[in-house]
Amino acid sequence: MDAFQNIDHPWYVLYTKPQKEFFVYSLLTDRMKLPVYLPEVLQKYRGKMQLRPLFPRYLFVQLDPTKMAFPVINRTPGAIKLVSFDGHPLPLREGVIEAIRAEVERLNEQGGLLPQNFKEGDLVRLRSGPLAGLEAVFVKALPARDRAVVLLRFLGQENQVEVDLAELELKPKRRRGTRGRGRRIRY
Repeated sequence: MDAFQNIDHPWYVLYTKPQKEFFVYSLLTDRMKLPVYLPEVLQKYRGKMQLRPLFPRYLFVQLDPTKMAFPVINRTPGAIKLVSFDGHPLPLREGVIEAIRAEVERLNEQGGLLPQNFKEGDLVRLRSGPLAGLEAVFVKALPARDRAVVLLRFLGQENQVEVDLAELELKPKRRRGTRGRGRRIRY
C-alpha cells in the first residue's frame, strides 16, 4: 500500500471526483511515487461483499510540502483538492492514519460493514420469506454472516429468530393525523 512511507512527513486528505479514488490512487503512487492510503472495507455492493472505500471520494497522501507543491496534487486528474483551512492544506495529526488502519483491519476481520444500520430495540418488519409482513424487535446483528437476531411475537409467544439482514426494513413511524381537538394535519 505505502511501503515507501516516510515517517517524518505529514499526511493530508485529498478530495476526489465521484468514484475516482482508485484512479487518483494509481496516478499518485505510480507516476508521482507518493505514499497514498485508501482505506477499503468489505461492504455489500451490487449483491456481493466487496472491498470498497471506507470514505468515498477521500484518500490520504503523505508528502513533504517543501519538495512537492500542493497545486501539483490538486491538478492530478480525478482530484479536486487537498482539504484546506483558510486556503492552506491541513495536515492530519500524528497517529490518525494508524488509528484508521487499525479500525479498517478490525472491521474487515469482523466481516465488513453491515448493509443496514439497525440499532438494538428498533421495530422492524420482515419484507420477504415465510414470515413476510410480521413485525419484530431488532436484537443484534451477526457479523460476517449477513444475518440478524430479532425478537418475534408469533402465535402468542415471543421467540428469538435468526433472519437475513436483507429481509428486514425499519417499520415506518406512524404520522400524526391531528393536532388535537380534531384539527387535521395536511402533509
